Amino acid sequence: MNRLWWQLPGPQRFVSQITRALREGKNVIITLPEFAPTGLGTAIHEALGDGTAWFWHTLNIREADDIMPAQILCSRLVPEISPDAILNAHTLSKEESFAGKIIWLAEMTPSTWPAWKEFIVDYAHACRARSLLDRTLFCVPLIGELALYPPRVDDVCLSHYRWEGVIDSLDMLLFTSNFFQNRQMPSLQKRMAIAVVTNLALWDPVVSERLAHEDIEQILHPLPILQEIATDRRWSPPDLEASSWSWHKGIVETMEGSKKIHSAALAEHDAAREIERRIWSAEVGVMLPFVEEKRQEILAQFAGILKVPITTRFGEIINDLHDLEIGHIESQLINNKITVNSATLRLVQRLREIRNCLSHLEPLSLELVLCEEINGFLERLS
Repeated sequence: MNRLWWQLPGPQRFVSQITRALREGKNVIITLPEFAPTGLGTAIHEALGDGTAWFWHTLNIREADDIMPAQILCSRLVPEISPDAILNAHTLSKEESFAGKIIWLAEMTPSTWPAWKEFIVDYAHACRARSLLDRTLFCVPLIGELALYPPRVDDVCLSHYRWEGVIDSLDMLLFTSNFFQNRQMPSLQKRMAIAVVTNLALWDPVVSERLAHEDIEQILHPLPILQEIATDRRWSPPDLEASSWSWHKGIVETMEGSKKIHSAALAEHDAAREIERRIWSAEVGVMLPFVEEKRQEILAQFAGILKVPITTRFGEIINDLHDLEIGHIESQLINNKITVNSATLRLVQRLREIRNCLSHLEPLSLELVLCEEINGFLERLS
């Protein structure tokens, strides 16, 4: 995972909560959905810093699928333990050669977790008898279905952190914009592409990275890429039915207090046109301010020519020049035969088309996004 990811406010805050718990002498359970961002263990290790009192160890559980936890730990980390010792959590907690470590338990499986779950609970209780610096602590990521079965956290030496509601739109905007820094695109297109990718990616950095390397055409018509992501994740048709949408599968997440559905999960079943709405929402945030900015500039340019008061087709009377909408300006430029160069008139017409399209809750056509009137205008300004 891109190193920037773990420096974003949300992920960094999550890592800080975990490192704080470790420094307080607590074992940590971390529950994560499938396809959660990679590199969390490395981020925690780096956040603890080289000056930590603990030595970091990564223990791959999958490689020892049928061995009991205490046996694995003794064989890997305490080989000199007495052969007569009873190998359990209580014994290990008192073993001096076992002290002063943080153990990241990687690749936990459904078959190994029941034994480790019991061991972790017993070990957390046994830690109470050890001073803070004499403890070895466990950091246990539970991913996917395993995340549904964390131990009860009722011990002062055991904490639980759930990867939910960690990411917000600002995190994704910062992450996505990083991929566009060196892209050669007209500035308005770049801003729109960043906004659209951010809205489609939601909380998922993989979606952001995949879309960010595509042309604007693919970004505005992302269904094939989103369907490909769903296929890569083996989200089969049953997974993509509303009754099966769940956090632990990576399909549903909480963002800024609301439940959101992964865009790739919607790619095959989007009767409510949610993907279109996400694209439209991003375009509104970029293009309507642009239209308004140009409206103000055009009003200033033709201040001595445009006329008020006017009566709109709805019977509304506009007395203030600054209240003229882009459609009113276009109408006066054409109907009153005001002398204006063709490029400016075409720009006004395109601005009106953009405003009308977005006002009717419709995403912009590719033709409007790429039209020479808008992009040529911007190139002349640069």
